[in-house]
Amino acid sequence: MMGFNFESLKSWKRVACLITIIATLQMIVLTLIAMILYPDGYSFAEHFFSHLGLTRTPNGSDNTVCRILFIIALMGAAIGLIPFWAVMTTIFSKLERIKYLSYFGSILGFLSSPFLMGVAIFPGDTQGALHSLSAKIYFLLFAIAIVVYSLAIFFNKDYQNLYAIVGILFSIIICLYIFQFFSAIGPTMQKTIIYGFCLWGALQITKVWKEVGT
Repeated sequence: MMGFNFESLKSWKRVACLITIIATLQMIVLTLIAMILYPDGYSFAEHFFSHLGLTRTPNGSDNTVCRILFIIALMGAAIGLIPFWAVMTTIFSKLERIKYLSYFGSILGFLSSPFLMGVAIFPGDTQGALHSLSAKIYFLLFAIAIVVYSLAIFFNKDYQNLYAIVGILFSIIICLYIFQFFSAIGPTMQKTIIYGFCLWGALQITKVWKEVGT
């Protein structure tokens, strides 16, 4: 378990981790609140995550409150992930053979954030094409970033291979979803992927927090 005290925040790296943790938690909390407040009743198995960001529900009900929560949640997550990708490179910077691999992974991570913002900004009912494109590019960039870092982890003896195996398996699931292999259970799989991102990030932060204590 991560130990926390104000003394530990003297490290910018731990501050970066904390920002990401807060951003992730607010996304989970706000989206769950939006599901509870969804005008026509939100079904975890039948409604997509993006239903929370519609201007109006499929039944025509006003969805302003949930849309605002959805925008705040995703924008906060997109911004909060930026310091995470920055601090991840420091874990591999001492190993020449994988340093640039980690840089590439973080660049992909940085590039994914604007598209996550696009998912929030473009509602699926009025700007469906832009919303869908933003979501697919975001998922793809994030998945590739995870694969790249999983390879870096395999080459880093200080990391357990479990971190890499989980990352690769998760990336495979993401790609299968992007190319609609799971279309029959789309809503459930979509939310599994989104909250799975949070779990993957939490696993990495747990490791990073221990490594960057000084």
